[in-house]
Amino acid sequence: MYILGIHTGHDAGAALFKNQQLVAFCKEERLSRIKNHGGVFALAAIDEVLRIAGIERQQIDVLAMTRIKIPLSAYKRTSRPAKDFVDRLRDGSRLRNLYREMYRLRTLDESSVVDLPALRKALQLRPDTEIDFVNHHKAHILGSVMYTDWQTGLYLSFDGGGDHAFYSAYELKDGQLVCHQGEDEILLTEAQDPATSVALAYAYTTEICGFTPLRHEGKITGLAAFGKPLAADAIRDQYLIGDDGHIASRMQGYAELKAFLEQVFSGMRREDIAASIQTAAEEVTLAWIRSLRKRHPATRLGLSGGLFSNVRLNQRIVEMPEIEEIFVFPAMSDEGLPVGCAIDSLLRRHGGVAGLQRGRFTDLYYGYAYSGTDLMAAADSRFRRQPDGEPALTTARLLVEGLVGAVFAGGMEMGPRALGARSILASPTRREVNDSINKRLERTEFMPFAPYVLDQDAEEVFEIDDRNRYACRFMTTTTGVRAAYQSSIPAVVHVDGTARPQIVYRDDNPLYYDILAQFKQLSGVPCLVNTSFNAHEEPIINTPQEALQALADNRIDFLVCDRGLIFRS
Repeated sequence: MYILGIHTGHDAGAALFKNQQLVAFCKEERLSRIKNHGGVFALAAIDEVLRIAGIERQQIDVLAMTRIKIPLSAYKRTSRPAKDFVDRLRDGSRLRNLYREMYRLRTLDESSVVDLPALRKALQLRPDTEIDFVNHHKAHILGSVMYTDWQTGLYLSFDGGGDHAFYSAYELKDGQLVCHQGEDEILLTEAQDPATSVALAYAYTTEICGFTPLRHEGKITGLAAFGKPLAADAIRDQYLIGDDGHIASRMQGYAELKAFLEQVFSGMRREDIAASIQTAAEEVTLAWIRSLRKRHPATRLGLSGGLFSNVRLNQRIVEMPEIEEIFVFPAMSDEGLPVGCAIDSLLRRHGGVAGLQRGRFTDLYYGYAYSGTDLMAAADSRFRRQPDGEPALTTARLLVEGLVGAVFAGGMEMGPRALGARSILASPTRREVNDSINKRLERTEFMPFAPYVLDQDAEEVFEIDDRNRYACRFMTTTTGVRAAYQSSIPAVVHVDGTARPQIVYRDDNPLYYDILAQFKQLSGVPCLVNTSFNAHEEPIINTPQEALQALADNRIDFLVCDRGLIFRS
C-alpha cells in the first residue's frame, strides 16, 4: 500500500509511505528554490517523492492531507452554503483553506464540503484512491509518536497556529493515544486565542527585530545570547497557565498581541529584545509542561511544531527534573506535516498505535539519492575533477589546511538541518572561520555554527546523556560544551558556552563519518563544523547542478563525494 501525505500551506511538501515505511520526502522549496514555499496545490514535491519511489500517481492507494489549500473546483456546489461560498470566490483566489470553510459551515465532516471525485481528478489519482484529512496538530505529534519506542509519554505540539489551535497535548498510555488539548472539536467550538501562543509572539518579535517571521526565528535564538532579558517578566506575566495545563492570556487576538510586543520592546536594543522573548518563551513553555505533567506525569516528551525548532528551549526542557528523554521530530515545523498525515492514515487502518510499526530514526536521507557518479558527470569545463580512492583522507587534509568544503552524499535530509548529505565542512579550531564562511554565504555574523562528532566521542566533548542523545542525532537541541574542549573548538561554541551537536554513526553515512575520523587522527580535534549547504535566503542544495553552482560562486573551496573531489578550474 502506498500512502501519499501532502501539506499545501506554509512550508509545503510531500511524503510517501510504502506500507508502514517512510520511503521518500521532499519539501517544496527544495525544488522551487523559493525559501519556505507554500500555498501551492500543484506540488512539484508530489512527483519528486514518486520519482524517488519509482511509482506513478495511479499507484497511490491513500491520499492524506492537511485541511489547507485545495482548488476551488474541489469544493461541493450542491449545498446552498457551499454554493454561496463558491459563487463568492469566482472572481477571487482559486485556492481556499479547507478548515476555514469547515469552520464557517460548522462541520467536522470534510466530505460535506469537498467534492472528493473532483479532488482526485485534480491530483490525477485513481477513482478509488481513499482520501483522509488530518488535524494540523495531530499531524505534528504523530511524527514523534511513530519514531519513538516509548510505551508511555507526553507528545506536545506548539506553533503559530493550525486548525484554529496553537498548542496540543497527547498522552500515550496503555497502548492508547489520548488527546488532552487541541482536539479536533476546537476547530468549531473552543478555538484557542492567538494571544495564547508564545510561538506567535516569537514570530512577531522576529519581525520587530527586522527579520522575516516564520523564517528567521533562529536568528533571534542566536542573538538572544548577546542580550539581557529586560522585558521577559512583562511578557511572561501575560500568559496564565491553568492547573489543567490550558493556556490563557491577558491579551486577546493577533492585533493586541502584536501591539503589546511593540510597546514593551519600544526603545530596546535588538539583542535585549531577543533575550527577552527567548527567556519568556522558555519560562511559559516550561510552566505549561510542568502543569501538564502534574496530571499526566510522563517522564518522556515528544515535541513537534515550529516552537520546538528553538534548540535552546529544547535544552531547557531536557534539563527539567524527572525528564528521562526528549525527542524532537526532526521536521518539526509545518514541513513535517505530510509525514504525520500519512501516519494518521496508518492509525486508522491498523487499529491505533498498537498496530503501528514504531521505531527510532537512524538517518533522515529521504531525498532523491544522487550518486557520486552523478555529481562527477555534471561537472563541466568550469571545474577540475579529482577522482580519489580515499576522498575522506584527502578532504581531512584540506580541512586541516583551512579550506572549506561541502559533502554531497546521496539523498538530501528531511527537515531544516544539514546532517551530512548536504553539509559545508570546516575546521572548528579558529573562531575566524565563522566570519569568513558567513561572508561567503552572505549570512548573519552572530549565527553560531554547529559541530558534528563521532558517536564514541560525543559524551566526552558535549553534555550528552540518555536524555538528549537521540535528539542530538538530528541537531534539535543545544548542549553544554565540556570545559576541556571549549577553547579547542571555538568555531562551534556559542557565547553562552553551548553548541548544537550532531552525533554521527558510520553505518548511516560512511563518507561523512570517515572525513571526521581522518580529521581527528590528523589534528587531534574530535569535531568539524557542519553548516547547511546553502547561501543566505536560499534553500539547502538538492541537485548536483546546484552544488556545482555553489562551488562556481566561491561559496566553498571544493566538493567531495564518494568518487572523489571537485575544484574550480
